[in-house]
Amino acid sequence: MKHIVLVVMFFGLHLNAQSLESFGLKGNVKSIHEELKICNHKYGNEQTTACSTSTSERKFTKTGDLLQLKNLLERDNITRKKVETPTGWLETIYNEENDTTIKIAENYYDKNNLMYKRISFDESGAILNTTEYFHNSTGMLMRMERNTLNDDGVTEKAVNFFDQYGTFCGLEFYLDNKLNEKYEFDIQYQFDEIGNWIQSIVTTEFSTDIHSRTITYY
Repeated sequence: MKHIVLVVMFFGLHLNAQSLESFGLKGNVKSIHEELKICNHKYGNEQTTACSTSTSERKFTKTGDLLQLKNLLERDNITRKKVETPTGWLETIYNEENDTTIKIAENYYDKNNLMYKRISFDESGAILNTTEYFHNSTGMLMRMERNTLNDDGVTEKAVNFFDQYGTFCGLEFYLDNKLNEKYEFDIQYQFDEIGNWIQSIVTTEFSTDIHSRTITYY
């Protein structure tokens, strides 16, 4: 389960979903401040060993369009270049450090500016992995598939599932297209008076993840 951290974080994804519906939100939402606290368990029991916290913020216009996505995990040495293509847009991401510029990823967007593929590269320019994103009709992320070729020449695929609220809820691992591991998570929600969830708690044998949201309305 070491790969689970690849997808538990929604904060690291730049999918450019544009509307309240694509985030599963109701009402006239002005902004959402999110905090995700992950506490790892010790050898499969619920005794926590260490916790880490990440935060993120989204802002919306009065018409329900995404105004700003502030990702507090973004680094100062990361730059992005986005150009139009026949099918949408291509965003190239670079790491600039010690007077050296290295391409670390390519993000592919459709004509609705929704990312459907990401290719990550190592320092030599070789492909580390390829990730594909699948959305429903409102633009909400429902499934994510990441393919990696390991050192033994075996193709590893991690398929990640998200529920109707956009929360990471299940995971499947494949080795050379054969199912190797499968996990489904029981998620407990608390909702506000509008019907938007303000806290989700996911407890597995590996960690307890507490995702809290402060929602401000117009």
